Amino acid sequence: MKRMAVVGLLAMVSWSAQADQSVPGWRAGVAASFGTFAGDDVSAVELGKDFIDDNAIGYKAYGQYRFNDWFGLEAAYHLSGNFEDRSTNEALPGKLELTFSGFSAQGLLYIPTTIEDFDAYVKAGLYDFDDELAIDGTTNSNSSERGLVAGAGIIFRLSETIGFRAEYEYFDADVGDLSAVNLGIEFSFGGK
Repeated sequence: MKRMAVVGLLAMVSWSAQADQSVPGWRAGVAASFGTFAGDDVSAVELGKDFIDDNAIGYKAYGQYRFNDWFGLEAAYHLSGNFEDRSTNEALPGKLELTFSGFSAQGLLYIPTTIEDFDAYVKAGLYDFDDELAIDGTTNSNSSERGLVAGAGIIFRLSETIGFRAEYEYFDADVGDLSAVNLGIEFSFGGK
């Protein structure tokens, strides 16, 4: 009987040690951001509605603290790349370029899965971006964009400290529909 109690105690200690390795912990990552933008409002009224409809490649860098198996907080810097189009208005002709850059803060809710080395999550939070609209390479207007951001993603662990992360984010932007698919690498510090 004593032997069974000792074996049971050792099994519980071993299991709890494994659980402690997975969370909590700091994570950091960088990702290529494949953005899509369809404009429907702009400060230069000469451009009218639907002034840019394009895709661009930018990047995202983030840091995260995962508190437990279920919840984490993340702060990120985003740079969209240039969304480009051609102005069809004769009053303001030229090549249009729109860039978003700024920060976001989001809470992540991890979804339990039965697949080893795989995490899925949903997230929501706030963003604060600067918008820059240039016509033929000359800045025409600068503005700020604040709102809600929501998304979902997956992480596949390649090792104890490195993972591949893929996610989708949607930004509730005033000037149009802005979304991004981010593909990147995540580094974990002090845990799986």
